[in-house]
Amino acid sequence: MNAIKGQKIIGCLWAAILAGAFGMWAMQASYCGLAMLAAGVSCCLFLLCALGWSSALDGGLKEWSSPDAALGKRSLRWSRRHPWVAIALGVLGLRLALYVLAYWVDLGVNGYSGGLWDGLARLWLRTDSPSYLGIAENWYVTTGDARFHIVFFPLYPLCIRVVNWLLGNTFAAAMAVSNLFAVGSGILLYELAALDLPRRDALYTTALAMVFPGAMFLGAPMTESLFLFLCLGCVLLGRKGRFLLAALAAALAGFTRSVGVLLAVYLGVEMLVSLVRRPEKRLARVFGYLGCLLAACLGTLAYLGVNAAVTGDPFTFLTYQKEHWSQSLSLFFNTAAYQTEYLLNSLAAGETRMAWGLYIPNLVCGFGALGIMVPGIKKLRPGDGAFFLAYYGVAMGCTWLLSAPRYLAVCYPLALGLGALAQGKPAWLRWSLLGCMFLLQVGYTCLYILGFPVY
Repeated sequence: MNAIKGQKIIGCLWAAILAGAFGMWAMQASYCGLAMLAAGVSCCLFLLCALGWSSALDGGLKEWSSPDAALGKRSLRWSRRHPWVAIALGVLGLRLALYVLAYWVDLGVNGYSGGLWDGLARLWLRTDSPSYLGIAENWYVTTGDARFHIVFFPLYPLCIRVVNWLLGNTFAAAMAVSNLFAVGSGILLYELAALDLPRRDALYTTALAMVFPGAMFLGAPMTESLFLFLCLGCVLLGRKGRFLLAALAAALAGFTRSVGVLLAVYLGVEMLVSLVRRPEKRLARVFGYLGCLLAACLGTLAYLGVNAAVTGDPFTFLTYQKEHWSQSLSLFFNTAAYQTEYLLNSLAAGETRMAWGLYIPNLVCGFGALGIMVPGIKKLRPGDGAFFLAYYGVAMGCTWLLSAPRYLAVCYPLALGLGALAQGKPAWLRWSLLGCMFLLQVGYTCLYILGFPVY
């Protein structure tokens, strides 16, 4: 009874917070009816996710070490417990297929314009990629257009610089780094999923993550594969109770992307579960855990230090984001509203490229993620669910969302939730889901190559 009462209290708090935020926003909003409806649906779906997380948190505090025991249902045979080579070949094979597809599409549309390697550079050095390569070659500067590079976090360019010493080509180094960490992400995701799922389902979860539409960027010269690798490393270490190492992985993620600091939310919830489940030396562990949470923020603090050292102001990146990209933090349901209104306006104006390249993918992925997690969040550990709520709220809550498919592709709880939901389903349904995801990824890649506004 106490547990049910506690869940009701938490649910009422979530409802009150979201209702209050939505009400205050709605009084000032001036969107069309469909846009307001989209915002309301987004808010309601997020509330359902939050209520599901509250239920999972209560279960975690009462009875959890792992849903299926500490090591899940993996085979005891080493070769079957760790199919790392097969995963690596699968990830690299998929990346190669996307590269060939991109070259073939460009060849068919624009004709021959150089060899395969030159074509790769021309096709994949787009959006943010040239900025990362510029940082890798010249570090941060304070003059010209390159001064805006300070908004991009430094760990990925530093990795490129290290590999460039071996390869002597910045683009080749960037592609090598991205593909290396894409392989590592696939392996770590399998190991994480295999803690709770049978081997077949863990492999299926990994395959799903690799064919999300925005996962095409895992093989591009951008931060996604490195960020996902560090997130999964943090979570896997946290699952094993190695919170200090997990915090260091979180710090590196925070030195890679701004949302990396949100891994502190995951760690905080997992630490809370650990304190409740294991009462021994609780006070000493509290102080140790607080130290780990501070360590998880070091990457973000280091990035602020880079801003201060280069520009004299630790928050220059915020100024540039607002002035140059019209980007600042907002409410996730406001994003659903303006994306819907922009979609309607673009269709009315005949701007189909904007509609299909930007607004439709953003809305489909934004609502799709919430739709997956309404039932899926109940099947995850409380820390994973908490990270999803924090990540979605921040990543989707910006004043000019350009890259929802890319952002959500590296939100690892989505893959875990979808994989858990698919467990036990008929083979035809599982393969159909995987095939549909792959076709969406192929289509999204084609839009990117054809010059649609895909970021």
